[in-house]
Amino acid sequence: MTLRQRLENLPVGQKLLAALLVLLVTILLVANLTFISAAYWITQESMAPQALQTIGRLVANPQLAARAGESQDTATALLKELDSYTPLRAAAVYGGDGRMLAQLQHGDPLALPKRYRNIDGWRLMEFRSTQLIRIPRDA
Repeated sequence: MTLRQRLENLPVGQKLLAALLVLLVTILLVANLTFISAAYWITQESMAPQALQTIGRLVANPQLAARAGESQDTATALLKELDSYTPLRAAAVYGGDGRMLAQLQHGDPLALPKRYRNIDGWRLMEFRSTQLIRIPRDA
């Protein structure tokens, strides 16, 4: 006997009870998935600032960043150090004149500012966690 035949043979009260049970299971499943998604999102949001600080300390290391602002090649070499860090969405190196020398992006491209002076406005409109790190330069 198939499920459809069994449901057709049930009295109306039991059919309503079966429908209510299916509805309840569906609601519980959706609520559980929503809870898991929210917990994941909250965890990611709390981890992002710590990860950004770690990246900042790595990039601010004078041995890695001594000549990063001199040319596009040296800026690209510095960003390649961060390429394996998959949670990083995007990174850019700006030269002394304020122009972008190199950028690194994972996933869909972001419209990063081409000039350093536009960063503050971009950060106001960006909903992701951002970190601005000044790279030490040789004196």
